[in-house]
Parts: sequence; structure tokens; C-alpha cells
Amino acid sequence: MNALVLTKVGGILGPFAFVLGLIMNYIFEFLNFVGIPNVGLTIILFTLVVNLLLLPLTIKQQRFTRMSSLINPEIQKIQRKYKGKTDTASVNRMQAETQAVYAKYGSSPTAGCLPMLIQLPILFALYRVIYNIPAYVDVIGDLYRTIAEPIQATAGGADIMSQLMTDLSIRVGSFDFNNMDKIVDALNFVKSTGWDTLVQAFASNPDVGTAVTAVKDTIIHMNQLPGGLNIIDAPVQFGAGVAGFFPGIIIPVLAGVTQYISTRVIQPKQKESEAEENSMMASMRMMNVTMPLISVFFCLTLPSGIGVYWIASSVFRTLSVIVANRYFDSKDLDLLIEENKKIAAKKAERRGGKPTLSERMMGASAAAQAQQENEKQKSLSEIAKANTKKNYKPRDYQASDKPVDTSSIASIAHMLDRKDKQD
Repeated sequence: MNALVLTKVGGILGPFAFVLGLIMNYIFEFLNFVGIPNVGLTIILFTLVVNLLLLPLTIKQQRFTRMSSLINPEIQKIQRKYKGKTDTASVNRMQAETQAVYAKYGSSPTAGCLPMLIQLPILFALYRVIYNIPAYVDVIGDLYRTIAEPIQATAGGADIMSQLMTDLSIRVGSFDFNNMDKIVDALNFVKSTGWDTLVQAFASNPDVGTAVTAVKDTIIHMNQLPGGLNIIDAPVQFGAGVAGFFPGIIIPVLAGVTQYISTRVIQPKQKESEAEENSMMASMRMMNVTMPLISVFFCLTLPSGIGVYWIASSVFRTLSVIVANRYFDSKDLDLLIEENKKIAAKKAERRGGKPTLSERMMGASAAAQAQQENEKQKSLSEIAKANTKKNYKPRDYQASDKPVDTSSIASIAHMLDRKDKQD
């Protein structure tokens, strides 16, 4: 079933979705003005604009990736040097040497995290906007409302709509028939072959059929993709034979191929010997296989419009990384390192001498390691004391060690016998 999100996303994603929705609306209105009101083309141009806006973050992330290719071998050398050494002094020295390496290149362990953290809410909001276009594109939303209004005015319309959503496999979170936007959400996922079913369901209200007839062709035309595909429909119709696979199968295949190329381009190049020692690189190699397969799976099951976005996003992201890499390739490596140091110095000046996040993290890690080592030593000391106490035994006195009773000849003889043994 197609699970729809709330009309106009709220919460932390709300402001991002609002801005992205404005961009989407302006793009569609421009295409409508020039006579090409196509949602698929709008998604492609929208993805291009967003990637251009994110280009500075992409460049920053690739700068960190470029520095990482120089830093990682030195960090791995330090890790090998102190491998197995958990005492406080060794841990502190390792932390100090690691910080010195990052300072040498004007970088930090967290430098690549910030661009990703900034992009995440933007990308999540972007997906939600694309998934619920009528909520953000005025022209399309108005078309669906011309159908939603007579539906809402139908006697018993709530029950009819509930049954229709079951028949068409549509699910809207917290669906409320009295909320016009919720009805629009549901209509947004009526497939190109589902309009006749909708008209028949609301046959008791001829106004619904009239409204559908008036705008159905326009909606289908706006959502049309090359080859007769529709962005609302899944690209592959299982159970429809060979005809159900073509040309729709092209979308998940392209999604997988472009995702694979994107991960290969983004992944930093390393020597094979270094890559074998780097667990992160091993994980990234695994992602090179799993991410394309995940793309294929989702694009097979979700509406074609999501597949179009997925392909466009991979293509533009790959181009952005290529542009960033060429920018850094044109720079002298020593000059790039000096630029990094200047940037780091400016950041340190703004912090007013306060430690960076990575320094605080490394310091906390060293402190935790030292505490753990102290606890370990304390525990070993306590165990040693316990064992000493446990293993202590008073000298075993033999019968000959008993006090001698000098009042008897036997006792005196026994005393002399003991003395002989000692001698």
C-alpha cells in the first residue's frame, strides 16, 4: 500500500520543506508558463537546483575526503604503533600524536560530519516534498481540489472514500474526511488506471464524475513520462507479463547503475594495502554493492516519480563530486594544506581558544581510557591482596615444635633431638 505523509510536512522538517516547496512551485510555474507543465521534468530541475545549492557543502566534504587520503595512512601508523597498549601514558601519547597529525593538515576528525549533518534534514524534506507534490505546487493542488470538493459534499462520502482507498491500496496517515487536504493526499496517489474506479464509487454524486472528467486528462498529461509511464504508477506492473516490465524496468535499472557510479566516484581512492587495513574502506566497498541494490528495490515498488528523483539525484551528486575533485586537482597539494591551516586558524580565533569538538571528544576518550586503566589496576591490586591473604598459612607446627617440658627426661631428649635436626 502507498503510505502518504501529512500534507505539508511539520516538525523539524517543516521549514526546510517550506523553502523546498517554494522552489518546486516556482519551477513548475515557469514550465507551465513556457508550455511544458510536466511533473517529471519539474522533479529533475528541482533536484538540479537543490544540488547546486548544496554544492558548497559538497566541496567542503570533498576537501575533507582529499585530506583524509593523506591523514589516514599516518593515523593507521600511529594505531599500529600503540596497538595493544592500554596504559594511560600510551593512550595520552597516541591521542597527542593523532591530534598533531590532524593539525599538520589543518583538519579534524569531525570536519566531514558537519556537511552531512546539514544535508540530512534538507534531503529528508526534499523527499517529502516530492512525495506529496500537490501540497506544494499550487496548480496541481488546485486540480485535485476540484475533485475533492464534490467528494467531500457527497452523502456518505466518508464510507465511500474509505472503501475506495482500500480498493486502490491507498493509505493516508490519520485520514480525516472532513479535512480537504487529506482527501487531496489520497487523490494524489490515484493511479492513471484508477480514475474510472473513483467515478464508479461516487456514482451517487454526478458532480464527482463531472469533475474527474474535466481534469483527469490534464493530471495524467502532467504526470506523463517518456514511454507512456506515469510518475504516480509503479514502473513495473507485476503479473502483467512482459508488457508490464517495459519500458518501466529502465527506471530501477538506471537507479541502480547511477547509484553505483555515484558511490564509486564519491569513495576516496586509496592504495590496496591501505584499503585492506582500513575497516571504513571495507564498509564502503560493501555499500558499493548494497546501496545500488537498495535503490533497485525501492524504485521497483515506489511510484515512478521517486525513481526519477533517485536517478536525477545520483547523476547530479556525481557531477557535483566530479566538479569538486577537478577543483582540488587543479590546486597544488601544499597550497591546499596551507588553505586548510588558515581556515582552521580562523575557526580557532572565533572559538577564542576553546577546544574543538574533535579535541573534546578525543580528550574525553583519553580520560575514559585512563579511568578504565585506573579501575583495572585498582581491581588487580585488590585481587592480589585477596590472593595474598587467602594463600597465607601459619607455619605448620609438628609435634616436635611443641613447648618442651623440661621436667621429664623424655622431653629433654626430644629437645636435644630437635636441636640436632636444626644443626
